Amino acid sequence: MLRLCPLALLLAATPAAAFERAPLPSEGAMQKCPEQGPGFARIPGTSTCIRVSGRVVAGADVGTDARTYSAGTTNGRFAIDTRTDTGAGPMRSFVRIDAGRR
Repeated sequence: MLRLCPLALLLAATPAAAFERAPLPSEGAMQKCPEQGPGFARIPGTSTCIRVSGRVVAGADVGTDARTYSAGTTNGRFAIDTRTDTGAGPMRSFVRIDAGRR
């Protein structure tokens, strides 16, 4: 006996165009925000400036014999900084996530 999944029927009836990604903004869509500092860009259609940054560090110590091998270090950081001017003064939000081991 053949059983059909309702989700499969729904997906089969949905046109492929519904799953297409929105076009990426053109290169000129993001304008620099030099008044906020280096690396900031204005979010299109708003007065908010954003900077996304991060880093990754990896290392390993390897010797000539098995006793000098160590797992080494791995760590990373991801940060988002947004700034906007409001009627009450500047407003800032900052999120930084650090992860890894030493």
